[in-house]
Amino acid sequence: MMASPKSKLRVVGALAALLTLALLMSCRGFFVNPTVTSISVGPTGVTIAPGATLQMLASGALSDGSPPRNVTGQCFWTSSNGSAATVDQTTGLVTAATTVANPPQTTTITASYQALTPATATVSVCPAVTSLTITANPTTVPAGTATTITFAAEAVFSGSGTVNVTNQVTWSISNTAILTSISNGSGTTTGNSQTGTATITASLCSVTSGNSVTITAQ
Repeated sequence: MMASPKSKLRVVGALAALLTLALLMSCRGFFVNPTVTSISVGPTGVTIAPGATLQMLASGALSDGSPPRNVTGQCFWTSSNGSAATVDQTTGLVTAATTVANPPQTTTITASYQALTPATATVSVCPAVTSLTITANPTTVPAGTATTITFAAEAVFSGSGTVNVTNQVTWSISNTAILTSISNGSGTTTGNSQTGTATITASLCSVTSGNSVTITAQ
């Protein structure tokens, strides 16, 4: 028994619909949502005051190259140093400690998303520095002899007195041919017979020391 023209038309229509569906499914991303392939976290390297808050943001790179997806609320958040700041595990809101010993205190904020490699950002907590001064002894050394120099740094924070911050500051040296580094308040000259001077400054919580010291090798 031969199929009627109407039945043939239905078959042709069904085949056409299946072909169209197959073509659409072959188009990348038409039915498949892009997946998150990696995440990044920010801001990083920020210094905030005690008791302040900072909202972290997690962005997910997508498999189809489209703009990143905000996955902040889907991450699990942790802080490496609760003495500096804590972070809400679900929202990524960082809250600095109200009292900070030996400032600045720094913590690493980590965001974990599914099975991907976690992303991190650093946050420092420090009260406002109203002044920062440094000293060194001795300041004149023989050029051909390695000589140990003792450095010290003192800061005045808002709402508190003078604090020894020798081990918290970042030291800057203008001439590393004279002195290469300072660690734990101590530095040793190179003793390479080169004469000259090196200017030393320090910084703490984005504040540079109000004075500098000059080391002279002669």
